[in-house]
Amino acid sequence: MSTPDRDLSRALFGALVLAAVVLLVFTLKLPGLLLSVLLVICAVLFSRRVQADPEILAMRSSLLYARDDIAEVLDAYEQLQHGPAAADIADRTLHYPALADPDGTVPQINEFLLRASSARRFLERIDSYLESASTDKTQLERLLAVADERAFELQSAWDDARRAAKEIGPA
Repeated sequence: MSTPDRDLSRALFGALVLAAVVLLVFTLKLPGLLLSVLLVICAVLFSRRVQADPEILAMRSSLLYARDDIAEVLDAYEQLQHGPAAADIADRTLHYPALADPDGTVPQINEFLLRASSARRFLERIDSYLESASTDKTQLERLLAVADERAFELQSAWDDARRAAKEIGPA
């Protein structure tokens, strides 16, 4: 649940509890007051239990950063492949033409292309984990470790592929 939705649900829950308290006090007087105190205590305990763990929120945030790192490398490759700007065309034709050729035989470029396709599939799956409220701390720890490793390996493969393509130059 996103933050605005969570805030709205908390406000609605608080309004519901407040309405119940007022109704109990006006209809039952003293017993209603005692029941209202009990209701408020239960509501506070429930809301504390439902609040998100700050550690889980931090892991989700770190996972978003790792996801963004992966997406940034993939966007840079897409920009090189299909960018309409003059610099993109120059990179594609003069500086890194081997990167624009998916059927090349350069091992570093093939390694990057393999990692890029794997990273695209990973990004498609990671969003569902980030949106799911049922993803627990252990799952997030594993996902974060995998995402960090993939981001590092993809960035390294991108750097190696660019270096190899630059050495080859235009054909």
